[in-house]
Amino acid sequence: MDSDRIITILRTAGFAVRGPGVEEARARSGARVLGRRIPAHGAESLWRRLLAVRESTGFHPLLSMLPPRDLVAGELADPDVFDDRAVAAPGEIVAEVTSSALAAALDYAGDAEEEEEWRADFDPERLAGEMSPEAKVGRITDFRPDWLCLVESRNGWSVPGLLPGYPFAPSWEHGPGGRPMFDSDHAAFLHTWHDRFGAELLYVSKRTLILDVPSPPQEPLAVAETAIEQYAYCPDGNDTTSWANRWTRSETWQFRWD
Repeated sequence: MDSDRIITILRTAGFAVRGPGVEEARARSGARVLGRRIPAHGAESLWRRLLAVRESTGFHPLLSMLPPRDLVAGELADPDVFDDRAVAAPGEIVAEVTSSALAAALDYAGDAEEEEEWRADFDPERLAGEMSPEAKVGRITDFRPDWLCLVESRNGWSVPGLLPGYPFAPSWEHGPGGRPMFDSDHAAFLHTWHDRFGAELLYVSKRTLILDVPSPPQEPLAVAETAIEQYAYCPDGNDTTSWANRWTRSETWQFRWD
């Protein structure tokens, strides 16, 4: 799809485009990334209109602080590693990372009491019984994107696998064997959440990722299981209980890595 076609799509979606003004870059995978600066006001509405025509365009819309040239130029922990199970069996990767996160926490536990606390945090049934009966937050609306990008992909969950090193999780080292996060880890978690809850990638920046989640879990055990996965994916600033009480049942999930 050429830039003129992109401009036509943007205009159809209600975005006034004057002149070319579309930046294009190509990811290491070969996927094209197109982008245009946008005002923050109305950005999410435009994202939704473009998401609705993703199947016909072949491009997933993505809001960001970064232009295409930066999104394709990040650094991976290991550029040669992509676990294909992120596509075919994402739940296996999610389960391995979650189990590894618990093992890492137990390794750092100071005594038996702290070990028991960690085991409780990772026990879905115990967490379901202890979390608040209702979520405390709704949608996240205060992010301010500068760019609307279109990534050549027919689904959102695969986009982090196409953009090297975005988002970047510098302190994340609890993968199996103590490894850092790979782009296929992002893809696996997003894939399984898309399959279960309809989660779509809304926003990516240097260390932040936001998902739009139209059907978040509500049943206590499902909330607890998902909150544990969310913690394994992004432990910075939250524990499993805070995930369950504040974010898991909401329609927007925000992940920030320190």
